[in-house]
Amino acid sequence: MSLAAAGFYGLCSGSMSFINKLAMNTYGFNYPEIIMLAQMSVTVAALKLIHLLGKTDLPNYTRDNARLCFLPSLFYVLNSTFALSALSGMNIPMYNVLKRTGPLFYVFLAVCILKKGWPSASIIGAVSLTSAGCVVAGLGDISFDPKAYLFGICSIFLQGIYLTLVQRLGLKDEMSTNGILYINSLNCLPFLIIYSLLTSEFKECILFFHSATLQVYLILIFVVTAGCVLNYSQFLCTTMNSALTTSIVGVVKSVVTTIVGIFAFGGVTLTTNMVLGISMNIVGAFWYTFAKYRESLVKHIKRIGSAISMSEMGEVPTTATEQKRMHRMSNGHPPSS
Repeated sequence: MSLAAAGFYGLCSGSMSFINKLAMNTYGFNYPEIIMLAQMSVTVAALKLIHLLGKTDLPNYTRDNARLCFLPSLFYVLNSTFALSALSGMNIPMYNVLKRTGPLFYVFLAVCILKKGWPSASIIGAVSLTSAGCVVAGLGDISFDPKAYLFGICSIFLQGIYLTLVQRLGLKDEMSTNGILYINSLNCLPFLIIYSLLTSEFKECILFFHSATLQVYLILIFVVTAGCVLNYSQFLCTTMNSALTTSIVGVVKSVVTTIVGIFAFGGVTLTTNMVLGISMNIVGAFWYTFAKYRESLVKHIKRIGSAISMSEMGEVPTTATEQKRMHRMSNGHPPSS
């Protein structure tokens, strides 16, 4: 089941870029706010239905919960909107290359917002190689669209802020992942509704539907459903495996979609800079994943060694609480305070 969950997430995540690209470029539905609004609405409805069926627990939408998730929700909707806007003006290989520069922003935000120390030399080296590959590939992109690249960079930075805020606020300790997704989706709805009404996107979307065919409606239903399934698959993979497994699947998925995307949607004109940059980006992504895995493994071994040392020194747990603490340490978890 664990392997199936990882494969399910990889398939959903890898397909999503192509599905969004199909709707916005092939069928001309270039309305990212409306897509987001539909996905958030369906997500709320689906989670509420599952909750009513007794399959999951959801927190009440109170003022405190809404306020707790307000900033993450704001940056989440901005990130998603910029990401869809970037995808509409970029080819998929370059979009994936740009997305892999995310760790560069995460390192910076972790130091500035979470007050963490600088990462190891291996992590910095991997992040630098990945980002340098993006620059080299971008210089060789004949179809370079400055607006799309700007949207892409903004999306990555906003995603970093969103994830960092979730970590800083301790939302994962306050409520379940489904709970965060539920409150976050409800918070996003007013932003999306107000923006679509203040801009011409809602009006243009109505006019678009006047001449839309049945095939277009089916594609849009597919896009919205796929977005909701992607969120669920990510949650499933993380809970059944680990965040590290999800990260590794993401790297593999990104490499595969980059290669497939070169030949999709009319193809991409490859240049020497693009091939070199994409190669640097892929190597840096795998280097980063390996470095994170090695650091996690070293920490796990140190915790096991600490637990064994305590046992050899005669500090044998006698109470249920102490036994639980030893068990957590031997399984790579930090001791509870």
